[in-house]
Amino acid sequence: MHTTRSSGILVVGMLLAAQLARPVSAAASAPRERISGIMAAAQVVFRDPALQGADRAPQRRERVRSIIADAFDFPSMARESLGPQWNKLTPAQQEDFVQLFGELFKVSYSNLVLKFLGEREANFGEEVVQSDRALVRTTLRDRQGDDLPVDYKLVEDGGHWRVHDVIVDGVSLAGNYRGQFSRVIETSSYATLRERIEAKTKTVE
Repeated sequence: MHTTRSSGILVVGMLLAAQLARPVSAAASAPRERISGIMAAAQVVFRDPALQGADRAPQRRERVRSIIADAFDFPSMARESLGPQWNKLTPAQQEDFVQLFGELFKVSYSNLVLKFLGEREANFGEEVVQSDRALVRTTLRDRQGDDLPVDYKLVEDGGHWRVHDVIVDGVSLAGNYRGQFSRVIETSSYATLRERIEAKTKTVE
């Protein structure tokens, strides 16, 4: 039984950020090992007795966000999310957007991770490595036995494999952001998009 596309995107945050927990020594690890190691380490956040309880939510959130920052290639993701608009920005604007996009991603997806991670089991499939690019296929199974395909695209950056896109049930995370951002830019402006993203980073708890 397939989940809906919207629920698939929601789970992206969970599985995407399932690449969190502690910074793994990725320099010597293959892409699949990178994903599996971080996913396993992510469970530490949820099982650590010192991080249990509602009063420890801020600490859990910060742990998740710091690991998201280590696991994802924000420059690549930010560039993909803007599409052609990226080349219209000045270098200073591009650097600013990368920082802003990173904050949006960390805030939004850490919340999803904290809500959904730990309820599903990941099974690994094919791994394809071509030079500094890689694809790792996984399947996410919930408690009812329903499977959701999740494919990770990684890029090697300075000896570290980082995630730059996740495809959940055929839906690209980068493509999803790109569609949302393009609509705002086309109906308004890049300045409006930036203002809206900045507002979200300040209001999402």
